[in-house]
Amino acid sequence: MKEIKIRYSKQRELIFNNLKHRYDHPTAEMIYQDLKVDYHHLSLGTVYRNLNQLVETKQIKKLDLGDTMVHYDGNIQPHMHFMCNCCQTIYDLDNNDKKIIKQFEKTYKHHIDVIDINMSGICEKCLEKKAA
Repeated sequence: MKEIKIRYSKQRELIFNNLKHRYDHPTAEMIYQDLKVDYHHLSLGTVYRNLNQLVETKQIKKLDLGDTMVHYDGNIQPHMHFMCNCCQTIYDLDNNDKKIIKQFEKTYKHHIDVIDINMSGICEKCLEKKAA
């Protein structure tokens, strides 16, 4: 696989560091709003462009979870995502890739290298609110 190289950019570093220290799976707009407080000259276009470069170089993940917004994840380790259909919160779920992969390989007779699972439903907090 060809390695993609990009020149260093202070703005890209700021965007990357912001995302790496978050666990809320932000949109580009959320990152922009967070950074523009201290970096007034940063544009939303710059945030989008740099996020796309970070995705292209596999430094971050782009999450399309079926809602109208694209979210980003600084955690590139294998894990699953769950999005609540009520509050739109996205949760990281630890997964046992080896167990899931073995089951799929046994059932479908394919060799699986990577598994990427996204789920949606209603989170525990929203279920508790509905029950109350």
